[in-house]
Amino acid sequence: MISNKLEYSIFVNNKKSLCEVSLDDSDKNYPVYMIDESYEYFQDTVIDFDDVKTAFCKSFSKSDEVFKSADALYFDEVKNKLIFVEFKNGKVKGIKEKLKDSLLVFSDIAAVDLEFCRKYCEYIVVYNYEANKKYVEDEKQKLEEKTKSQTVDKEYIKFANTISKYAKEELVLWNLNIMKDICVSDIHTYDTDEFKNSYTKNHIYNN
Repeated sequence: MISNKLEYSIFVNNKKSLCEVSLDDSDKNYPVYMIDESYEYFQDTVIDFDDVKTAFCKSFSKSDEVFKSADALYFDEVKNKLIFVEFKNGKVKGIKEKLKDSLLVFSDIAAVDLEFCRKYCEYIVVYNYEANKKYVEDEKQKLEEKTKSQTVDKEYIKFANTISKYAKEELVLWNLNIMKDICVSDIHTYDTDEFKNSYTKNHIYNN
């Protein structure tokens, strides 16, 4: 089973709540939890992959600065996938490196290869919409203009945009799509509410 890959002691011994791994403490005076107590599943237990990375480096007597890392890792029973999550409360950067390094560390611990990761792993970047509003809206505009260039009328575009939501088409930001199918099976970039909606839906199915 895929979930068995998370039974290694280094994973079991480094777990925290979903709320805790979403912490942005870059400003020590004003820490921010992207997933706070207002969310129904804020106490769900996930693997703190930052701590896993630190423990992994320590086992080689190395600084944890050797690798970057995603914030969290958990198993999604609905998808039968291992989900890496990176929370970004401010401007988004370094997210490709975090995925690549996380896969290196995970693969070594779980004794799997990249083929396993591209089949059974996904990557989600959860961002603060307000902190990235201009970029996100610019990307949405580009997508809309690309759609309009296909010489269809506005009413059809509105209809197509509505249908696309149900067809599971989504905009993947920060050029992360280049890592899909070569590093992991799928990539998602969600604002906080989108992540909660996705997590809640799968949580309901899991239970």
